[in-house]
Amino acid sequence: MIPATYEEARRVLREFIPRAGRLYAEERNFDRGPQNRKNVSLLSAALQRRILSEKEVLQAVSQVHSFDASEKFTQEIFWRSYWKSWLELRPSVWRDYQKSLKFSKTQDFPDLEKALFAKTGIECFDFWRKELQETGYLHNHARMWFASIWIFTLKLPWQLGAQLFEEELCDFDPASNTLSWRWVAGFHTSGKHYIARAENIQKFTEGRFNPEGQLVENPQSPSYLAPLQEPLRENFVPFRSSSLKTGLLIHSEDLSLESLDWGAFIPSGLGVFDSVKKRSSRVEKYHQTALQDALTRHEKYFALKPELISGTNFVEGVTAWSQKNSFQEIVLIKPWQGYLKEHWDKVDKALESRSVKCRYLRRHYDKELAGKAKSGFFSFKAELPLVWERVQSEPQKETLWEVVS
Repeated sequence: MIPATYEEARRVLREFIPRAGRLYAEERNFDRGPQNRKNVSLLSAALQRRILSEKEVLQAVSQVHSFDASEKFTQEIFWRSYWKSWLELRPSVWRDYQKSLKFSKTQDFPDLEKALFAKTGIECFDFWRKELQETGYLHNHARMWFASIWIFTLKLPWQLGAQLFEEELCDFDPASNTLSWRWVAGFHTSGKHYIARAENIQKFTEGRFNPEGQLVENPQSPSYLAPLQEPLRENFVPFRSSSLKTGLLIHSEDLSLESLDWGAFIPSGLGVFDSVKKRSSRVEKYHQTALQDALTRHEKYFALKPELISGTNFVEGVTAWSQKNSFQEIVLIKPWQGYLKEHWDKVDKALESRSVKCRYLRRHYDKELAGKAKSGFFSFKAELPLVWERVQSEPQKETLWEVVS
């Protein structure tokens, strides 16, 4: 159902492209159930891990559809970029979420167990809970309904719902997931929260569900406090290889480094950094398939055997890999706000104490959008026509930029 390898993702993309234009715009909001997903791409997990890059998908779509025809689909790709960029400018939101999640776990909520075990008596909600558990996926509209029912009807903390999605969605992304739940709850945009309504659910599930009389449909919007926006301390220079012995580190936020233009750079060794995070067995199986596919592809591309660095002590694992190979520097795609970055920040300090330099890179796609999510999505999406025009003329290999302070 959800492609976990590059070849599978390419096949799914090819099959979906004819439907990525006006048909997608007309059909995308319908949740017809797990057996009928032809109206959506199912590429979100591949994009989250960058098994496929945004540029590759946009280029493929632009060969078949005009910008106007495919705007709704390309906007969905852009939403993920917006959430990442927004959170990068407001890292306190991620830290606050972690703190409030810990607090929520100490509290008692009568309906939590019913929600987790699909025993709320709300047929649609219970169905989506089981679908999430069994497939690792939910239609985007169902995610919004589910979150709204969780928060406003069941009176459960949004943080616990966000954590459930963290563990059970194959396409879990720290920014997209956390900020989407905040948005539904009314903490992202002043005066706006998302309400699941029985009439809307009946319409867009085509009558599969109708929870009339079961939902709270008129909750009050919570008080809103705009988070502190911090300046983005990123400057960019073209990436150039050095004369130092360099290790190239691959991680789960970008599993297609062979799609980048490395120029004359030849790494002395390859490492794969796999930060441990609690995942359901279904998601873990997907993740390991994607990871093994990436190991095989990168070994072939760089003609080097990748070393898998995993476990609970990441500092020890990466420093041991670095020392064993006598690396003087390590190159990697810069992690975004989230669990991976939290783990890597500790590793960075340990490497610095051993005089091993870390060099951080961004794809050209990300470099062009850095720092631009200063307000709402609709101002951010003003960049989309420019990105669309640019990717059509760019070479297949994406340009790399080094992040400097």
